[in-house]
Amino acid sequence: MPLKARLGECAIAFLLTATLTGAEFLEGHAFFALALVAVWGPGWEGVCALLGASLGYLCFLGFVGGLRYIAASMMVYAVALAMGEFRLYRKSWFMPLMAALLNGAVGFVYQSPIGWDRATAASYLAELALTAVVVYCYRQAMTVRTQSHSGPWTPAQTAGVLVLGGTVMMTLARVMLGGVVSLGRVLCVLAVMTAAWKGGVGVGAAAGVVAGVAMDAAQGTLPYGTLLYALPGLLAGACWERGRLVCALVYVLTGGVSLVWMEPGDNLQAVGLEIVLGAVLFLLQPEALVNRLGAVLRREEGEDMGQLGRELAAQQLRRTATAFRAVTGGLREAFTPVVPNDQDTSRVFDRAAEEVCVRCRQRERCWQQEYQATRTALSDAMTPMLERGEGIREDFPLHFSGRCTQFDAFLGAANRELRSLLARRRYDSRVRESRAAVCAQYGQLAQVLDRAAGRLDQHPPVDARRQRLMAQRMKALGIRGKCSVTQDPNGHVHIQLEGPEVDRLVQGGELAKLSTLLGCPLRQDTATPRGQVVLVQQEPLVAVAGLAAADRKGQSVSGDCGAWFKDEAGRLNFLLCDGMGSGPAAREDSNCALGLLEKFLRAGLEVEAALATVGEALALRGEDQGGFTTVDLFQLDLFSGRSAVYKLGAAPTYFRKPGGVERVVGRSMPAGVAPGMKADSFPQQLGAGDWVVLVSDGVVSPREDGWLRRLLADYEGTSPQELAARILQESGQREGEEDDRTVMVIRLEVRPREEG
Repeated sequence: MPLKARLGECAIAFLLTATLTGAEFLEGHAFFALALVAVWGPGWEGVCALLGASLGYLCFLGFVGGLRYIAASMMVYAVALAMGEFRLYRKSWFMPLMAALLNGAVGFVYQSPIGWDRATAASYLAELALTAVVVYCYRQAMTVRTQSHSGPWTPAQTAGVLVLGGTVMMTLARVMLGGVVSLGRVLCVLAVMTAAWKGGVGVGAAAGVVAGVAMDAAQGTLPYGTLLYALPGLLAGACWERGRLVCALVYVLTGGVSLVWMEPGDNLQAVGLEIVLGAVLFLLQPEALVNRLGAVLRREEGEDMGQLGRELAAQQLRRTATAFRAVTGGLREAFTPVVPNDQDTSRVFDRAAEEVCVRCRQRERCWQQEYQATRTALSDAMTPMLERGEGIREDFPLHFSGRCTQFDAFLGAANRELRSLLARRRYDSRVRESRAAVCAQYGQLAQVLDRAAGRLDQHPPVDARRQRLMAQRMKALGIRGKCSVTQDPNGHVHIQLEGPEVDRLVQGGELAKLSTLLGCPLRQDTATPRGQVVLVQQEPLVAVAGLAAADRKGQSVSGDCGAWFKDEAGRLNFLLCDGMGSGPAAREDSNCALGLLEKFLRAGLEVEAALATVGEALALRGEDQGGFTTVDLFQLDLFSGRSAVYKLGAAPTYFRKPGGVERVVGRSMPAGVAPGMKADSFPQQLGAGDWVVLVSDGVVSPREDGWLRRLLADYEGTSPQELAARILQESGQREGEEDDRTVMVIRLEVRPREEG
């Protein structure tokens, strides 16, 4: 290697390793520079890396804190120097294992005098495992430097570069621009956006996850950063073909929406500014640099690239799900440290005595000569004080309050200590609930990723007979193009056509002929790009809905919010949310719940997981305001008539079937009251002619709803809108107008046969 190139390599080794000494994982675990020393090897690059690590650890951790990792780095370099000529050194597992063992040995020596507990042991073992993993990833990243061709990176190399870049950003996150904006977080936005634009969905999501975990670990805060980078990276990667500006806009908009999940005290303005600055840098970066990155991230398309892409995406999703489960377990372990017991109420009087009695002339009499009598008097007073939240003179025995010359001062000090104790208890309870909610969300996200990976592995079965018939029909009509006929998991036909003239297959009565030819009714899916036609099997049932609503008397904004839509599985979803109280605040709560739930259901999440996630999000969002929202979800399959009602604190739902009127009542609490709430579910089998009535809690009292049952049973019309208006009018006369009221009525009918 030429001297100039060798000096450049040494400079890179020194600077990069020195930079990584500032990266800490969950406060105190700074093993990243040590891992890089293990990668550079026994040459001059390794010496420069060791010097950079030593100088960096002294600067960032000080002499005492840095000496541990300096010693471990020296031992790692010594092993590389001694074993560098042997074949064993070139094994991919050797240096990761040795770095972990040597780091563990030095760490054991340093930790033993301090002492071990459960949390310390878990952190120690986690650091050893992460040391080995990081060395392996860094080693894969370094192979990019020596790669002799300019072809695309392998998945292992991509993962290595992401890990190396993420850990560098952990150090740069300490650099604050203007005291407000973090340089590392801005560069993370730039990196994730670039990776998503040139690498697509998989690389964008992976880069977002790595960036989010790195920022969360660097700050030691609740793990909101993973969502803040992963979700925008995922959606921006889906728009990689739309151009740089569209990709940047999608990232910024999605990042803005993700800010809703963050706590109000997390400096949302600074985070939003960092997203915007990252987008500006993304738009200004040179085209040549971006194209060079795209050449190594995206593989050339071939005959089997679609299948290969699905397999790689499924693998990445499963690995990400495994990582989220590991994060969940680590957070649960980290969130349950052994803390001093602060539940001893007798400490209230001890602290009050330290403040007041220390200056009293009778302290020896009260606290030495008559110690037992004093303790008994204070113990008797504590019970009414806890019930009331403060103490008064009457809570104490007369012999104590009468002889105490500074009783008022003592009582005031005791009340201050009691309020402080109760506040700490409330704070600890809220922190535990918030941490449990965050862990639950990570676990649910892992389940979602697992299900997504499972769907990628599933190949829709090809309907060979219908595909052959479609090809024959296209040939008979002289239409050139591609045709694919598959069936979804429920056996419903899905036809995808591509070509310049495929629009002729849905014009002039041709769609009805195709339905007869294939033996199933078809309809056109309108949400398709130009030059493509998608036909799906027509549902035998149709739902007609009507809505009537009225605001609370004296209010111009209703706290109720309703909507209906069809998800990707073809099911109809009817949503009715009722925020606590009325007015704009209640409307904001209900609209937030409805919007989140609609997005989750449209994305294909299972109902239970979607409701649980929304409940956790609302519980975190409403910690300060204390708001909550009832959720009423009616889901209907128009192919089979199978349906279900899901309730979180919602009012009863009414069904009219040939056998009469049936009411279902849930027992769960509203969403946002507390984390971990499970929704009540009521499966139903419906058919043509059946009616469903959803109401908010201001429409009817559950114990006095006979009038609504009779009105529903006696109604002989066919208009859901008319019935909804009648129910609302009758409700106003019976229940009054002291709450927002919303009525949603659904009627099932046989879908009329379309001609042409």
